[in-house]
Amino acid sequence: MVDLDKKLYSMHRREEEEQTATKAHASGLMYIDLVGYPFASEIFSIFPADVLQQYNFVPYLKIGHELRVGVINPSDQNLEGFLKKYETDNKAKITKSVVSRTSLAYAIDVLRKKQDEEQKKALDLTKHRADLLDKVESVADIQEAAQRVTTTELLDLILVSAAKLGSSDVHIEPGAEDFLVRFRVDGILQDVLKMKLNAYKFLLSRIKFLAKLKMDVVNQPQDGRFSIKRKEQEIDLRVSALPSAYGESLVLRLLGQEMSIKKLSDLGFRPDALEIIDQAISRPHGMILNTGPTGSGKSTTLYAIIVQLKKPGIKIISLEDPIEYRISGVEQSQIDPEGGYTFAEGLRAAMRQDPDILMVGEVRDKETAEIAVQAALTGHLLLTTLHSNTAPAALPRLLEIGVRPFLLAGSINLIMGQRLVRKICQKCAEDFTPTEPVWDEIKKILSSVEDKLSPEIKSKLELPYDQIRLKRGRGCIACNQTGFSGRQVLVEVLVPTPEIETLIAKQATIAEFTKTALSQGMITMEQDGLIKVLQGTTTTAEVWRVTKD
Repeated sequence: MVDLDKKLYSMHRREEEEQTATKAHASGLMYIDLVGYPFASEIFSIFPADVLQQYNFVPYLKIGHELRVGVINPSDQNLEGFLKKYETDNKAKITKSVVSRTSLAYAIDVLRKKQDEEQKKALDLTKHRADLLDKVESVADIQEAAQRVTTTELLDLILVSAAKLGSSDVHIEPGAEDFLVRFRVDGILQDVLKMKLNAYKFLLSRIKFLAKLKMDVVNQPQDGRFSIKRKEQEIDLRVSALPSAYGESLVLRLLGQEMSIKKLSDLGFRPDALEIIDQAISRPHGMILNTGPTGSGKSTTLYAIIVQLKKPGIKIISLEDPIEYRISGVEQSQIDPEGGYTFAEGLRAAMRQDPDILMVGEVRDKETAEIAVQAALTGHLLLTTLHSNTAPAALPRLLEIGVRPFLLAGSINLIMGQRLVRKICQKCAEDFTPTEPVWDEIKKILSSVEDKLSPEIKSKLELPYDQIRLKRGRGCIACNQTGFSGRQVLVEVLVPTPEIETLIAKQATIAEFTKTALSQGMITMEQDGLIKVLQGTTTTAEVWRVTKD
């Protein structure tokens, strides 16, 4: 027997879809029926269901930067304005298709249920425990705690744990079915958490809200910052959101506070290098240049110098982008290039503030470099960083930027080149014998500076490889099975001599500067690292990882 109601409904639906298809054709648009449509998971979180209801549209397909949406009224001006803004904010292309009211209602209902379901799953992740964060001491503790916190508490757990473990950055990376949280500890990324994707969306929403990022912008990079407080601890965070294949990839940089600043003597400098640095910074004027790639600890070294120089009667101004450490007694100014406040502009203004010592976060262009050099020549001690691979390479780099040779000669007290290497974890350190080729390579590299080595190191170099015992970390819970805990500096220090200044005047090549520096006894970063290998604080693999080009 025929079900009359079903038949009438079927006829009505067919008629509704036929009329909608005709309307689409007349508008020059595509037609689609979304009843039963297989929505991809990436569609669920693009717009809240309430927004879809408000504007009478629904997304149904995403192909690269193109987003296809179903609409019932293609000429709706409110909808048109909303979609145009979305296109601009996300650098996206929206293609409209015409759908029936039934089709639209069905699709919105599906998306709403999916959003509600994922929210419920995320909020039901765990049971609250007030003392959870206090007990986190290792990655294993974080993984266990993550199973017992709500989504709001999950962010607190991640950020406070990152600070406790000495992480510089937190990476939150979405995948097809789950997301990964990684901490950069001692310069190396470590996997910390892997969880189902439903929790990621609520982490993303909370972070974007706290960092004042645009919630509806998902297809273009965004930057922001916020702070969180827990008991007496305040954590400043700089947030970067980047579109990726499965959502927005987040990186949160933990910006250090005053209590995190180490003394210069605690960073791992060799005693002879530390003595050269102390002599250079004790002069009343001149430039101190610290070179190296991003993440090599340049700013940390300059901050340590600032703390050492800070005393009553001395005015210190720093220009930074961003301000990573708060230092009482130092006037710190945040550079804002987008707002027109550049390092060059800040340096000009700082010079009018009658400073004794200036710190410029980075020399990036000719204008900043020449003002910095002028400051160093006119009675100021100026500290800054520069991107170059080695200390000798800094001089050709400045000449290449456009600094005139006659200004450069005589303005520089010291150039440092540095890298950071991980230190062997002392809780799982063990002795081992290196292979003969590795030992031969160590002796070869150190042979040119043998007269500068301590008697203890010299005596080791005279032994055959099978009588040598170096150190390495086995890996334990304390170091997350990496074998390393903490970092130290590898450094090469170059004090300009008359021979170096002659090379500046003739605008010599990197090779010429390097050859002269080595002939004058400069210990390279690689040699410094191998000295530390023989002292048992790091490994050859770690040294060569950061010093081999």
